[in-house]
Amino acid sequence: MEPLELLHKASDLIKKSQRLLFLTSAGMSADSNIPTFRDKDGYWKNFPPFKEKNLEAQDLASPWAFRNELPHAWAFYEWRRRNAQENQPHEGYSIINKWLQDRDGFIHTTNTDGLHLRSGCPDPLILEVHGSMWRLQCLDTCTHQFWHDSTVPLCDLDLHSMKASNYPTCVQCRGIARPHILMFGDGEYTGHPEQEKNFKRFLQDFPDLIILVGSSGAVPTNDYIALHFKERGTPVININLDPTSNRIVNTEYFIEMKGKDAFLRLDQIAFGGNTQNNA
Repeated sequence: MEPLELLHKASDLIKKSQRLLFLTSAGMSADSNIPTFRDKDGYWKNFPPFKEKNLEAQDLASPWAFRNELPHAWAFYEWRRRNAQENQPHEGYSIINKWLQDRDGFIHTTNTDGLHLRSGCPDPLILEVHGSMWRLQCLDTCTHQFWHDSTVPLCDLDLHSMKASNYPTCVQCRGIARPHILMFGDGEYTGHPEQEKNFKRFLQDFPDLIILVGSSGAVPTNDYIALHFKERGTPVININLDPTSNRIVNTEYFIEMKGKDAFLRLDQIAFGGNTQNNA
Protein backbone atom coordinates (compact mmCIF):
# COMPACT_ATOMS: atom_id res chain seq x y z
CA MET A 1 0.00 0.00 0.00
CA GLU A 2 1.36 3.42 -0.95
CA PRO A 3 2.04 5.79 1.99
CA LEU A 4 -0.67 8.31 1.06
CA GLU A 5 -3.25 5.58 0.44
CA LEU A 6 -2.30 4.02 3.78
CA LEU A 7 -2.79 7.30 5.63
CA HIS A 8 -6.21 7.78 4.05
CA LYS A 9 -7.33 4.23 4.87
CA ALA A 10 -6.12 4.64 8.46
CA SER A 11 -7.91 7.99 8.70
CA ASP A 12 -11.14 6.36 7.53
CA LEU A 13 -10.83 3.75 10.28
CA ILE A 14 -10.31 6.48 12.87
CA LYS A 15 -13.32 8.50 11.67
CA LYS A 16 -15.59 5.45 11.89
CA SER A 17 -14.29 4.18 15.23
CA GLN A 18 -16.55 4.34 18.28
CA ARG A 19 -14.39 2.34 20.75
CA LEU A 20 -10.76 3.30 20.32
CA LEU A 21 -7.86 1.78 22.26
CA PHE A 22 -4.47 3.52 22.19
CA LEU A 23 -1.42 1.44 23.11
CA THR A 24 1.51 3.84 23.58
CA SER A 25 5.14 3.10 24.32
CA ALA A 26 8.55 4.79 24.32
CA GLY A 27 8.35 6.04 20.74
CA MET A 28 5.38 8.21 21.72
CA SER A 29 7.52 10.11 24.23
CA ALA A 30 10.58 10.39 21.98
CA ASP A 31 9.19 13.46 20.16
CA SER A 32 9.02 15.19 23.56
CA ASN A 33 12.78 14.63 24.04
CA ILE A 34 12.39 11.77 26.52
CA PRO A 35 15.39 9.42 26.06
CA THR A 36 14.43 5.78 25.68
CA PHE A 37 16.28 2.90 27.32
CA ARG A 38 17.22 1.61 23.89
CA ASP A 39 17.66 4.82 21.95
CA LYS A 40 19.84 4.66 18.86
CA ASP A 41 22.59 6.77 20.43
CA GLY A 42 22.88 4.52 23.47
CA TYR A 43 22.27 7.52 25.74
CA TRP A 44 22.22 5.66 29.03
CA LYS A 45 24.67 2.96 28.00
CA ASN A 46 27.31 5.60 27.33
CA PHE A 47 26.60 7.87 30.29
CA PRO A 48 30.16 8.22 31.70
CA PRO A 49 29.58 7.66 35.47
CA PHE A 50 27.45 4.60 34.76
CA LYS A 51 29.71 3.29 31.99
CA GLU A 52 32.68 3.35 34.38
CA LYS A 53 30.80 0.99 36.70
CA ASN A 54 29.56 -1.11 33.79
CA LEU A 55 25.97 -0.19 34.66
CA GLU A 56 23.26 0.11 32.03
CA ALA A 57 19.74 1.48 32.21
CA GLN A 58 18.27 -1.96 32.85
CA ASP A 59 20.63 -2.40 35.81
CA LEU A 60 19.67 0.93 37.36
CA ALA A 61 15.95 0.46 36.78
CA SER A 62 15.68 -2.43 39.22
CA PRO A 63 15.03 -3.11 42.91
CA TRP A 64 18.55 -4.58 42.97
CA ALA A 65 20.01 -1.15 42.15
CA PHE A 66 18.01 0.55 44.91
CA ARG A 67 19.51 -1.90 47.40
CA ASN A 68 23.05 -2.10 46.03
CA GLU A 69 23.66 1.14 44.09
CA LEU A 70 21.21 3.49 45.80
CA PRO A 71 22.99 6.80 44.97
CA HIS A 72 23.17 5.86 41.27
CA ALA A 73 19.67 4.37 41.18
CA TRP A 74 18.02 7.48 42.57
CA ALA A 75 20.27 9.69 40.42
CA PHE A 76 18.99 7.86 37.34
CA TYR A 77 15.36 8.50 38.24
CA GLU A 78 15.96 12.01 39.54
CA TRP A 79 17.56 12.94 36.20
CA ARG A 80 14.62 11.42 34.34
CA ARG A 81 12.09 13.32 36.48
CA ARG A 82 13.90 16.60 35.82
CA ASN A 83 14.11 15.85 32.10
CA ALA A 84 10.40 14.99 31.90
CA GLN A 85 9.43 18.17 33.75
CA GLU A 86 11.53 20.31 31.41
CA ASN A 87 9.81 18.92 28.30
CA GLN A 88 6.22 19.20 27.18
CA PRO A 89 3.74 16.73 25.68
CA HIS A 90 3.86 17.15 21.90
CA GLU A 91 0.83 17.79 19.67
CA GLY A 92 0.13 14.08 19.29
CA TYR A 93 -1.06 13.91 22.90
CA SER A 94 -3.58 16.70 22.33
CA ILE A 95 -4.85 14.94 19.23
CA ILE A 96 -5.41 11.70 21.15
CA ASN A 97 -7.35 13.62 23.80
CA LYS A 98 -9.44 15.31 21.11
CA TRP A 99 -10.30 12.00 19.45
CA LEU A 100 -11.41 10.60 22.82
CA GLN A 101 -13.89 13.41 23.41
CA ASP A 102 -16.63 12.08 21.11
CA ARG A 103 -16.24 8.29 21.44
CA ASP A 104 -15.48 5.61 23.98
CA GLY A 105 -11.76 5.12 24.35
CA PHE A 106 -8.85 4.28 26.58
CA ILE A 107 -5.07 4.71 26.73
CA HIS A 108 -2.90 1.79 27.83
CA THR A 109 0.66 3.09 28.12
CA THR A 110 3.95 1.50 29.10
CA ASN A 111 5.48 4.96 29.53
CA THR A 112 6.21 6.20 33.05
CA ASP A 113 6.79 9.89 32.22
CA GLY A 114 3.23 11.04 32.94
CA LEU A 115 2.92 12.99 29.68
CA HIS A 116 -0.55 11.67 28.86
CA LEU A 117 -1.96 12.99 32.14
CA ARG A 118 -0.06 16.27 31.81
CA SER A 119 -1.57 16.73 28.35
CA GLY A 120 -5.06 16.65 29.84
CA CYS A 121 -6.05 13.00 29.50
CA PRO A 122 -8.83 12.30 32.06
CA ASP A 123 -7.66 10.04 34.89
CA PRO A 124 -10.32 7.33 34.29
CA LEU A 125 -9.17 6.83 30.68
CA ILE A 126 -5.60 5.65 31.29
CA LEU A 127 -3.68 2.68 32.62
CA GLU A 128 0.01 3.42 33.22
CA VAL A 129 0.75 -0.29 33.23
CA HIS A 130 4.42 0.15 34.18
CA GLY A 131 3.69 2.84 36.76
CA SER A 132 4.72 6.48 36.97
CA MET A 133 7.84 8.33 38.02
CA TRP A 134 5.48 10.87 39.64
CA ARG A 135 4.35 8.36 42.24
CA LEU A 136 6.37 6.71 45.02
CA GLN A 137 6.14 3.58 47.14
CA CYS A 138 8.11 2.09 50.04
CA LEU A 139 11.32 0.32 49.01
CA ASP A 140 10.70 -2.31 51.68
CA THR A 141 6.96 -2.51 50.85
CA CYS A 142 5.95 -1.91 54.46
CA THR A 143 2.63 -0.96 52.84
CA HIS A 144 1.06 -1.44 49.41
CA GLN A 145 0.13 2.21 49.49
CA PHE A 146 1.58 4.55 46.87
CA TRP A 147 1.49 8.33 46.84
CA HIS A 148 1.89 11.15 44.36
CA ASP A 149 4.91 13.43 44.53
CA SER A 150 5.59 15.84 41.68
CA THR A 151 8.33 17.69 43.59
CA VAL A 152 11.31 18.62 41.41
CA PRO A 153 14.00 18.37 42.56
CA LEU A 154 13.09 15.39 44.73
CA CYS A 155 16.71 14.47 45.59
CA ASP A 156 19.99 16.31 45.62
CA LEU A 157 21.87 15.33 42.46
CA ASP A 158 25.58 15.55 41.67
CA LEU A 159 25.61 15.57 37.87
CA HIS A 160 29.36 14.92 37.70
CA SER A 161 29.28 11.67 39.63
CA MET A 162 25.58 10.97 38.90
CA LYS A 163 24.99 10.23 42.56
CA ALA A 164 21.92 11.34 44.48
CA SER A 165 21.50 12.05 48.18
CA ASN A 166 18.73 13.16 50.54
CA TYR A 167 16.34 10.53 49.22
CA PRO A 168 12.55 10.65 49.59
CA THR A 169 11.15 8.57 52.42
CA CYS A 170 8.15 6.32 52.92
CA VAL A 171 5.09 8.09 54.30
CA GLN A 172 4.49 5.16 56.68
CA CYS A 173 7.80 3.78 58.00
CA ARG A 174 10.08 6.72 57.02
CA GLY A 175 12.45 4.30 55.28
CA ILE A 176 13.71 4.88 51.73
CA ALA A 177 11.07 5.37 49.05
CA ARG A 178 11.41 4.21 45.45
CA PRO A 179 9.56 5.13 42.25
CA HIS A 180 6.14 3.54 41.84
CA ILE A 181 7.36 1.87 38.65
CA LEU A 182 7.47 -1.73 37.46
CA MET A 183 11.23 -2.15 37.10
CA PHE A 184 13.30 -4.95 35.61
CA GLY A 185 13.21 -8.06 37.80
CA ASP A 186 10.64 -6.39 40.03
CA GLY A 187 8.31 -8.43 42.23
CA GLU A 188 7.63 -5.55 44.62
CA TYR A 189 5.77 -3.03 42.45
CA THR A 190 2.43 -2.42 44.16
CA GLY A 191 0.37 -1.66 41.05
CA HIS A 192 -2.50 0.78 40.60
CA PRO A 193 -5.80 -1.03 41.31
CA GLU A 194 -8.02 1.89 40.27
CA GLN A 195 -6.41 2.27 36.84
CA GLU A 196 -6.45 -1.51 36.36
CA LYS A 197 -10.16 -1.63 37.23
CA ASN A 198 -10.92 1.13 34.72
CA PHE A 199 -9.11 -0.77 31.95
CA LYS A 200 -10.99 -3.99 32.72
CA ARG A 201 -14.25 -2.05 32.61
CA PHE A 202 -13.37 -0.63 29.19
CA LEU A 203 -12.59 -4.12 27.88
CA GLN A 204 -16.05 -5.40 28.79
CA ASP A 205 -16.83 -4.45 25.19
CA PHE A 206 -14.36 -5.00 22.36
CA PRO A 207 -12.55 -1.98 20.92
CA ASP A 208 -13.29 -1.52 17.24
CA LEU A 209 -9.85 -0.02 16.50
CA ILE A 210 -6.39 -0.30 18.04
CA ILE A 211 -3.69 2.35 17.54
CA LEU A 212 -0.27 1.02 18.57
CA VAL A 213 2.37 3.74 18.91
CA GLY A 214 6.13 3.60 19.41
CA SER A 215 6.56 0.04 20.63
CA SER A 216 10.18 -1.13 20.80
CA GLY A 217 9.41 -4.82 20.44
CA ALA A 218 11.98 -5.50 23.17
CA VAL A 219 9.28 -5.00 25.82
CA PRO A 220 6.28 -6.16 23.75
CA THR A 221 3.53 -5.63 26.33
CA ASN A 222 1.43 -3.53 23.97
CA ASP A 223 2.28 -5.60 20.89
CA TYR A 224 0.64 -8.69 22.35
CA ILE A 225 -2.46 -6.78 23.43
CA ALA A 226 -2.75 -5.50 19.86
CA LEU A 227 -2.21 -9.00 18.48
CA HIS A 228 -4.87 -10.42 20.81
CA PHE A 229 -7.52 -8.11 19.39
CA LYS A 230 -6.28 -8.33 15.79
CA GLU A 231 -6.75 -12.10 15.91
CA ARG A 232 -10.35 -11.44 16.94
CA GLY A 233 -11.04 -9.09 14.06
CA THR A 234 -10.11 -5.64 15.37
CA PRO A 235 -8.00 -3.62 12.90
CA VAL A 236 -4.66 -2.34 14.22
CA ILE A 237 -2.86 0.81 13.10
CA ASN A 238 0.83 0.56 14.01
CA ILE A 239 2.77 3.86 14.09
CA ASN A 240 6.53 3.38 14.34
CA LEU A 241 9.74 4.51 12.64
CA ASP A 242 11.18 1.00 12.94
CA PRO A 243 9.84 -1.47 10.33
CA THR A 244 10.86 -4.42 12.52
CA SER A 245 8.34 -3.25 15.13
CA ASN A 246 5.57 -4.74 12.99
CA ARG A 247 6.85 -8.31 13.27
CA ILE A 248 4.54 -9.34 16.11
CA VAL A 249 1.33 -7.63 15.03
CA ASN A 250 1.97 -7.82 11.27
CA THR A 251 -0.78 -5.36 10.42
CA GLU A 252 -1.39 -4.00 6.95
CA TYR A 253 -1.87 -0.56 8.51
CA PHE A 254 1.78 0.05 9.37
CA ILE A 255 2.68 3.75 9.26
CA GLU A 256 6.43 4.29 9.21
CA MET A 257 6.51 7.72 10.83
CA LYS A 258 7.28 9.41 14.13
CA GLY A 259 4.33 9.47 16.48
CA LYS A 260 3.90 13.24 16.47
CA ASP A 261 4.09 13.51 12.68
CA ALA A 262 1.69 10.62 12.16
CA PHE A 263 -0.95 12.05 14.49
CA LEU A 264 -0.74 15.49 12.89
CA ARG A 265 -1.14 13.96 9.42
CA LEU A 266 -3.95 11.59 10.38
CA ASP A 267 -5.85 14.34 12.18
CA GLN A 268 -5.51 16.64 9.19
CA ILE A 269 -6.80 13.99 6.77
CA ALA A 270 -9.58 12.67 9.00
CA PHE A 271 -10.86 15.88 10.55
CA GLY A 272 -9.07 18.78 8.84
CA GLY A 273 -7.30 19.27 12.15
CA ASN A 274 -4.76 21.90 13.06
CA THR A 275 -4.22 20.87 16.69
CA GLN A 276 -1.84 23.02 18.70
CA ASN A 277 -0.06 21.78 21.81
CA ASN A 278 -1.61 23.68 24.69
CA ALA A 279 -0.46 21.33 27.45
